[in-house]
Amino acid sequence: MYTAFFDLDHTILSTSSGKIMLKGSYEHGIIGKKEIFKAIIINILYRTGILSSQSAVERWLQWYVGMSIEMVAPIAMEWVEELNKFIREDARRELKLHRDNGARTVILSASTTYICEQIKNTLDMDDILCTEIEVIDGSLTGKLKGRYCYGEEKLIRARQYCQEKGMRMEDAYYYADSIADLPVLESVGNPVCVTPDKKLERIARKRGWEIYHWR
Repeated sequence: MYTAFFDLDHTILSTSSGKIMLKGSYEHGIIGKKEIFKAIIINILYRTGILSSQSAVERWLQWYVGMSIEMVAPIAMEWVEELNKFIREDARRELKLHRDNGARTVILSASTTYICEQIKNTLDMDDILCTEIEVIDGSLTGKLKGRYCYGEEKLIRARQYCQEKGMRMEDAYYYADSIADLPVLESVGNPVCVTPDKKLERIARKRGWEIYHWR
């Protein structure tokens, strides 16, 4: 048995789950135009290296402080229903191939538990390794529970998962689109770049990695 890890945004999905969450939050009146503008600024600060990925996400989460799980759950379900429209058929086929071969299929994503758990169920996958949001007394605190599941943190989670399941990273697959996924791609025996960004595509071609352009 082996593990097939799949990134979510722009890999299983043809879009970003964060984009859909932002849109849904606006439609439900959780955030307004001012917060959307702030989200753009936060993204710029992150991309220019002024904010760490963890700090950027926790600033964004401040808009949800005090919301109860009962309030969030049905809204998250609406987000997932929208995201289901963006699941790539090629991803479905690849997942089936791995399931038929006896693999454990796992979402390895920076997206939140609320999104990843539902997508996992939709696609009949085994597990999720993702970003958890802190909840105290049934309400969101605006903080992360643990580390943001991004970059090197993904690698830590993937290694720990394989160790716990008695499997080897050398036998694992990882499907991903971003240069930020390089730590995991370099550490598995079967790296697969799905509609990769330019930086990742250059590295993939140089190293002879698989490159897929999924629909």
